[in-house]
Amino acid sequence: MGSSAGLGANMLVTIILSFLIGFAIIYAIMAYFGLNLYEILIATIIIFLFVWYISPKLIIFSTKIRYISKEEYPQLQEMVNELAKGSKIPVPKIAMAPVREPNTFVFGRTRLGATLVIHEGLISALSLPELRAVIAHEIGHIKHRDFEVMTMTAFVPTLFYIIAQGILWANFFDENEHNRSYMVFFGILAFVIHLVAESIVLPLSFSREAYADGYAVNVTKKPRDLASGMYKILYANFKTQNGSKAATSERVFYIIDYFNVDRDMAELKNHYEDVKGLIPDMDIKSVVKGKGQSRNGTIGTLNSLFSTHPQTYKRMIWISKESQPKTK
Repeated sequence: MGSSAGLGANMLVTIILSFLIGFAIIYAIMAYFGLNLYEILIATIIIFLFVWYISPKLIIFSTKIRYISKEEYPQLQEMVNELAKGSKIPVPKIAMAPVREPNTFVFGRTRLGATLVIHEGLISALSLPELRAVIAHEIGHIKHRDFEVMTMTAFVPTLFYIIAQGILWANFFDENEHNRSYMVFFGILAFVIHLVAESIVLPLSFSREAYADGYAVNVTKKPRDLASGMYKILYANFKTQNGSKAATSERVFYIIDYFNVDRDMAELKNHYEDVKGLIPDMDIKSVVKGKGQSRNGTIGTLNSLFSTHPQTYKRMIWISKESQPKTK
């Protein structure tokens, strides 16, 4: 995976681009209302501080998570504590999302405020070694601090995805054709803004997943556990025709991108010979495209046109390489 300098560079570029684009939008709006440059700069600082503060709350709202008590999931909590302390980072808070499809991610403003989100379906889908490897991947995001940048820069794409989904869904049932056409236009516009804003974080989304994969392998020393866990998450989401909003509005955060599981499974089948050593128990005959798969309608179809994560089979090959002894 190489030096973390590459990840750091992507984080810096993402922050700069987000600031410049945000400032350009704020400047255009404020200048229209007659504000001078000094006033615009003050307004920009206030808006960015607000976004920094409110970003985690938007994620909590969109995913409907619940923070667990100290008595719940003792094995999970012990696992998270052990991995966090071994990585010399603060132990993240743990939250459960009421979703049967397995997936997981982390978010927060700082390491001290990090939250590890786990879908309820993840606990039953993975073995304990696989769960430990997947959690180590998420701990890697906290260790690298890329989750801090992602939490803030994903605010705009997340917000406009929620707006677009709400408008388009509500107006599907509107009997007034004029109102429906008018609002559908704004729904599509919101979704276009979502796509443009999300494109800014894509390079960071790709690189941070690769580095977190490598970190998990280095911590656990068991690449098969991570590869097997990723495959089970991928396959379970592949078999689901309509995912929850939690798995779609925050797609850049998750370990597996829900919108591209069909493509991922097809590629995994095509490259089975390259990865079968990591997942010897994978039933390649089951890796076929399901008939009539739906990924949350038109929005899902548009989202699937681009990926937010590296291709899963490539990640598995990287995982295998990361597990090899380093030559001097």
